[in-house]
Amino acid sequence: MQSHLPTSGRNRFAAGTLVAALIALPFASGCASRTAPFNKMDDASMTILKLQQPAPANPLQPQAGQLPMIPIPGLTAEQQAQLQAGAQQLQTGIQQMIPGLPSLIPGQTGATGQPAAQQQMYNGYAIAGMGYGDDDTKDELLDIFGDSDNFVMGQSQCFTPGMAVIFQPPDGSPNVEVMVSLSCNQVAGNQWPYQGSMMTPEAANKLRSIYFKVFQQPPPVSGA
Repeated sequence: MQSHLPTSGRNRFAAGTLVAALIALPFASGCASRTAPFNKMDDASMTILKLQQPAPANPLQPQAGQLPMIPIPGLTAEQQAQLQAGAQQLQTGIQQMIPGLPSLIPGQTGATGQPAAQQQMYNGYAIAGMGYGDDDTKDELLDIFGDSDNFVMGQSQCFTPGMAVIFQPPDGSPNVEVMVSLSCNQVAGNQWPYQGSMMTPEAANKLRSIYFKVFQQPPPVSGA
């Protein structure tokens, strides 16, 4: 169908349409500028973990199902272990002979009716706190992780994560998880899309601010 607009009018109409399309493009693209998989995590639930090195095992601290071991001067570590094993067998035999006898072994249900608490772990690190953040925090984290400019090539001599961010998609697809070592300025993820994993100073400062907002304390300088 032939247009009834004069040539100048058609040119102005076309130019106006182009400008409107260019203005609307950023809004239409939404979060498409984020790198996958972070560009599809808008509707995911988010959990933020505060991590720390697990407490070192105390050889004198009884584990679940063991009697407490009292050190005896003059005995070697091997002799102490043999003595511990003998005491354990004795305890087991007494309980078999006298049904209903309350357990004296830490970690088993006894007089209190409650088992000993177990330290919660994540990828070998102790969970010292947990937060969920809000939509603004999630958007900020997705913007950080979803921008390749925030990460550069390099390798730190340490990796001691103090924070982990877990995105759980609503469709049941695998979680997207990122561990953040604020003291080493490095990250690691199960679906990390970049070759570089070292944080830029700007990205590191943003993540430290998020840590403070979620856990109400600054991140440790080192060792977490």
